[in-house]
Amino acid sequence: MHEITSQSAETASFEAVRRVEGFENIAAEFPAYLTDESKFSCKPFDHLFFPRSEAELAAVMREMGRRGTRVTFAGARTGLVGGCVPDQGALISLENFDRILALYYDAPSAEWRLKAQCAVNLRTIAAQLAVKSLPDIERCADGMSLLEMDRFRQDPDHYFYPPDPTEMSASLGGTVATNASGARTFRYGPTRDWVRGVRVMLANGELLDIPRGKYFASPAGTFTVTDSAGRDFKVSVPSYGSPRTKNTAGFFATPHMDLVDLFIGSEGAFGVITAVTVALLKRRPKISVVQFLTDDDQAIALVEALRADPRIRLDFLEFYSGTAVDLLRRRQERDARSVGTPAIPPAAGAALFFELDFDPADRSVQMEALDAAITRCGASPADSWSAYESRELERLKNFRHILPETINALIAERKKKHPGLHKLGTDLAVPDERLADMWAVYRDALAGAGLEWAAFGHIGNNHLHINILPRDMEDLARALGLYQMFAEKAVAFGGTVSAEHGVGKLKAKFLKTMYSESEIEQMRAVKRALDPQLLLNPGNIFE
Repeated sequence: MHEITSQSAETASFEAVRRVEGFENIAAEFPAYLTDESKFSCKPFDHLFFPRSEAELAAVMREMGRRGTRVTFAGARTGLVGGCVPDQGALISLENFDRILALYYDAPSAEWRLKAQCAVNLRTIAAQLAVKSLPDIERCADGMSLLEMDRFRQDPDHYFYPPDPTEMSASLGGTVATNASGARTFRYGPTRDWVRGVRVMLANGELLDIPRGKYFASPAGTFTVTDSAGRDFKVSVPSYGSPRTKNTAGFFATPHMDLVDLFIGSEGAFGVITAVTVALLKRRPKISVVQFLTDDDQAIALVEALRADPRIRLDFLEFYSGTAVDLLRRRQERDARSVGTPAIPPAAGAALFFELDFDPADRSVQMEALDAAITRCGASPADSWSAYESRELERLKNFRHILPETINALIAERKKKHPGLHKLGTDLAVPDERLADMWAVYRDALAGAGLEWAAFGHIGNNHLHINILPRDMEDLARALGLYQMFAEKAVAFGGTVSAEHGVGKLKAKFLKTMYSESEIEQMRAVKRALDPQLLLNPGNIFE
């Protein structure tokens, strides 16, 4: 069906909602709410709300709608594009929506599912699943919930939630709103692939409870949302296509699409996600490997060889350029304990980091194929680190995360002399067949510009973060010019201007690089249909 009726949320007193009024008071008492990890600066805003329930959230939404006050939503504030940075009006923090609500086995799909409020973070989900302890559910008086928990504990297997955005303190709702991805997207796909339902509050304070597989666009490409008063809102699905790569730029659109997918990756433009149901996957023993290589070109060749062999099924495939390896090597020389691994080999000119299923008692065809691919590319399996035990796996995971930390520390030091300085990191991706072409664009342009840079990231999805590290404001100006050229090249190669971070406020200007004016107008029409006053998350996506 393509018609859905929203529910009127329970009522609560607007005056009872915890709040801070006045920008000076907000800035003095809650400075962390003025920005997110992008460090983008907010515009002065008048209200900061902390609702504790959907009823209180609805009370705020209705009152802000009555006043015509624009509203920005904030979760864990881990985003990198300024999405939850206020643009005047009001900021609603969702931090109190922090309970895991249910865990149950869905027989038709033969999978365990978890339902949680939007502010539950990924670290909490991972930790509680690992020990099979979910205190929120255990405190619940619902006998069925307790019965399902007993069944879950008795299951001999362990389960995990596959999406793996780098920042595990990110909130579940935020990752769904941005269709976040990360390293494990290479095997398991982005957040969208694991969402089985969402609960969304619209701008009018009413709720949509949307399970996957129930509401689909009509043959004419429309949805009809009817509110509790009987008024219809017609939503037309945009007609543009999506690139053949991971992508978070613009609203998802495809013929006969599921209504759930309209809200996933919409960055809060149509409503605020209050709860999410996700699927879990059985956990298997893993081995992680850091394979050192002679140079960046050899790494590109090995990536293509690994992807071409169907016997090799990697969970993730990450890249460190020679410049990135040099940064880590210098840090290791200064403070070996901060890196926590053996010494990086002197001859290492690049590295790949990957993980795959592994049974130490079984020398599998996959491992033999992996060794053969490495050898064919002129590298040696002996020039690597590997980890199987949990403690060693954590050490290699730290090695993966310490590079952004090293880069941020370097920029922070340079900002002391040049306060306006900041790093510039790309979030572009291209189809598989254009990886080498896109890498050549990066390599040649950066070599000619004389800029300091380091590349790392999700090369399995042709999605590299080129981090340019300006030494002064002239470097920054040159870097900004390069970014525009990189974005244009990625789109020309059939790629995207935002592969995983979303558009937010920082990348709104790049949307025109990827979409025509008529396509952007189709996006605006979807927003107007569900948010007629244009109050939700102003400044995000659209300039």
